[in-house]
Amino acid sequence: MFSLDEADAWDSLVRSFPHWDVYYLSAYARSFSIHGDGVPYLVFYENDGCRVCFVVMQQDISTDPRFAGAIPAGAWYDWSTPYGYGGPLVDGTVNAETERDFSQQLHAYCRAHHIVSLFVRFHPLLLNHACFPNLFECRYMHDTIAIDTGNPETIARNMDSACRNKVRKAKKNGVVVRCRPVGDMEAFRRIYEDTMTRDHANDYYFFGSPYFSAQKALADHACLFYAYHEDQPIAGTIIYYNDEYMHYHLSGSLTAYRKFAAINLLLYEVAVWGAERGIQRFHLGGGMAPDDNLFGFKKQFNKNGRCPFHIGRVIFDAERYQRLIEIRKERDVSFDEENSFMIQYRR
Repeated sequence: MFSLDEADAWDSLVRSFPHWDVYYLSAYARSFSIHGDGVPYLVFYENDGCRVCFVVMQQDISTDPRFAGAIPAGAWYDWSTPYGYGGPLVDGTVNAETERDFSQQLHAYCRAHHIVSLFVRFHPLLLNHACFPNLFECRYMHDTIAIDTGNPETIARNMDSACRNKVRKAKKNGVVVRCRPVGDMEAFRRIYEDTMTRDHANDYYFFGSPYFSAQKALADHACLFYAYHEDQPIAGTIIYYNDEYMHYHLSGSLTAYRKFAAINLLLYEVAVWGAERGIQRFHLGGGMAPDDNLFGFKKQFNKNGRCPFHIGRVIFDAERYQRLIEIRKERDVSFDEENSFMIQYRR
């Protein structure tokens, strides 16, 4: 286990894995700790030529208002992977013996440290939900979309005709796109908050100043792209990247300029930027539900770009897990213990 106090060792280990991604870096986990999502740790396992690591956010279950007074502070915890995508990075061959040993060690550690459960958002590009089939209970949620950024011609060919028309429309309307350092946040914050307010977003998605300031620590793997009209920024997005992948993180557009289709041009230009740097895939993510409007918007950038998104769980302490469900039932007569959440007591 690595903590944020060992950030250099944490990041060095992550970068030693093939197909590592920004979501596994300590600075990314730190930003969500600042946002209030828990205490980050990097879990590491090694045995017989196989290495595994993944990031978790540890939460004290007693801090959840729904369990206030029912559980002593510092007694029961649970883990979840950070916002975005995660799950195991694997280097080497996972055979039945390796999986069994990893599972036994993970369960033993978690029970000894009073960790009840683990919730995982698996990585759609890595397809790592399949790495440990006997450890994780997995569920397919919906598809996400990735753009093949092998070259600019492929990017344009895979877009649907309506999307290409919107890119041309934005250019005709004088919209231009520029890349800026990730620390150049002031305009982006205004645009993003305008978008979240317009869309009646959940409070969770209104990230505060400390969160945005923490993005500066990712400067080697993050940047901002702005769309400008008459030198005014009208849309923007935070992009994460390494040598292999790019990710569309947070984005927004000013309501008064939505008619210019600036986001279409913005994402097209980001994809071309990635292609010019040899980055192979630009992951846009999915929607809030299968085939919703957000997914439909992303799909127009690559009609052949579907990537399956899975979630999963591990229950380390079935007795305590059930007790947490019982507490929810005792306190809320409407609580359905058969709800669809992977970690049902968190519903």
